[in-house]
Amino acid sequence: YGNKAVKTYAESLPRGTLLLPIVDGRNPGGAFDNWTDEKYREVAQKVARDVLNDPYSAGVHIDIEPFRPSHIPFYKHLREMLNAEGKLTSMFVGFVNNEVMTRVFEACDIVVISGYDLGCDNSFDCYRNGMKNALARIQRIAEETDGHYLVGIPAAASWGEYEYTAGVGCEKKETGVKQEEYVRAATDLVCAYMKKPQCLGVSLWVMTDPDTVEDPTKGDCSSGGWRSIDGCCKFPNVIRGTVWKHLAGYCPEGN
Repeated sequence: YGNKAVKTYAESLPRGTLLLPIVDGRNPGGAFDNWTDEKYREVAQKVARDVLNDPYSAGVHIDIEPFRPSHIPFYKHLREMLNAEGKLTSMFVGFVNNEVMTRVFEACDIVVISGYDLGCDNSFDCYRNGMKNALARIQRIAEETDGHYLVGIPAAASWGEYEYTAGVGCEKKETGVKQEEYVRAATDLVCAYMKKPQCLGVSLWVMTDPDTVEDPTKGDCSSGGWRSIDGCCKFPNVIRGTVWKHLAGYCPEGN
């Protein structure tokens, strides 16, 4: 916050665009779990101070993984502090039970729901059905809490929905499903909710290096963010041009 990168992004974006820089953290071994309300408030104050002091930030997006329900006081305190000065909070979370999801919506302004890594082991039908059911549940909770949400789509961020594994010393193995198929399925499902005021659209997670090659056999698993399982790299890591083209008008009748 307050650095040249935030200022550069803010000044290059179209007028009216809201810029929410990210606080991306890991919670290994539960280091952020089960703190007292006062300790969560103190951490929220530190984050809020930097956000409030940055004139180019409309708020902050928080991604602390793995998420635990005990973290919710942190988000509630942060939201209260930023809302008091006209700024927003957003957070990333996977699908959790209804009771916890309700508390999540009550604790921040925009919930970014993970619409990928649904545990379907590359079953396209499982993915589509899982997303369809989860979105219906999220919409109901958003209406009940007067909340808003974005849906992460399975493009470069995907861990579970990928096209193939490959890599040095690892035979290339196709999964039978292409990146574009997952993206189209996700956007088709989200489109059904775009006329709902609670649904703000899709979140593209993660932005990757445009120079990263698509074939991990030409590099190693550490280059360009490739993810390794037993020495095998998993695609996707880059977003193909065909996907960008689809996203440019994925929901022409949406809001």
